Parts: sequence; structure tokens; C-alpha cells
Amino acid sequence: MNITTRTDGIIEVEITDEMVSAARAKAQEMGALKNSIRRGDGNLAGFLGEEVVRAAWGGTSEDNTYQHDIVFEDENGTVTFEVKTKDRTVPPRLDYEASVANFNTSQRADFYVFVSLYRVKETGDYTRGYIMGVIEKEAYKTRATFLKVGDTDPSNGWKVSADCYNLPYADLAR
Repeated sequence: MNITTRTDGIIEVEITDEMVSAARAKAQEMGALKNSIRRGDGNLAGFLGEEVVRAAWGGTSEDNTYQHDIVFEDENGTVTFEVKTKDRTVPPRLDYEASVANFNTSQRADFYVFVSLYRVKETGDYTRGYIMGVIEKEAYKTRATFLKVGDTDPSNGWKVSADCYNLPYADLAR
């Protein structure tokens, strides 16, 4: 597996067949979640985003819950991360945005980590994962812009499909 840090600080991870298989098994086991924007179709991407983070940084996902996805433990204690993943057919850029749906803001993770997956449009294959950045959960909500369903995001013209908080990837720590 190839993992590189680009000059802009984004961590790029080659997605392996093993990562896709593990994510697919978890997605099928989970089924559609309540409040799922994509009615369960995003589960594969979500779990694959977690695989990307664990491949680059380690951590464990045995304690994966609604509250957080990945746990890191060291001599100072436990830190939890919620992975937020976007499925794209173009490579991500720093002027793209991280999003957290409003109904997910009650999750009790310490940090959000944002991942973009590159999916080949013609084949549907995921080939690359990008760790776009990380931010403390409370700092994210304070710094992000709130958008309501039906609003048009002025930064990219996207019509908002669920109330959410958006923040440019450039504003995250890398």
C-alpha cells in the first residue's frame, strides 16, 4: 500500500482490495441508518474512509459506535475520532468543503477527521483516499457555516440536501 503526504499536507492513501472488502462487509452488516442522507448507499464510502485513516495513522475501530469511529490510546489517555467521508469522482482540493450533518453534531467524539475518496466514474472503483484534515469537534462547529436544507452553498453552488455545517478543508489542521 502506498501512503504519501502531498506538498499541501493532504495525506494520500492507495485503496487496496482488502480495504474495500473490509468496508463492504461492515456496510452490509450495518444496513441503512436512521437519518442517512443516501439511505445506506454511503455506508461503503463511510467505512472505506475509516480504513483510509487507520491505514495512515493506525488506531483501532473495535469500539466503533455512533459516537466515534476510531480510538487512539497512549500514556495520556484515550482520544476519539469521528471520520466524515465524501465520495468524489474528481480529486479533492483544499477549497472544497468539509461537511457535518446537523443531526450528527451530538456525537461525542473528540475530533473530526475528514476524508475524500476518489472513485473512477466509469467503473465505480475506489482507487485513492485523501485525509483532508482534522479539527476538534467543538472548534469545527464554532468555525463552520450553518446551511439549511434547500439553501445553495455560495462557495460551490451545491443545493443543500440536509441541514449541515461546512468549513473549507484549507481551515483544517494537516
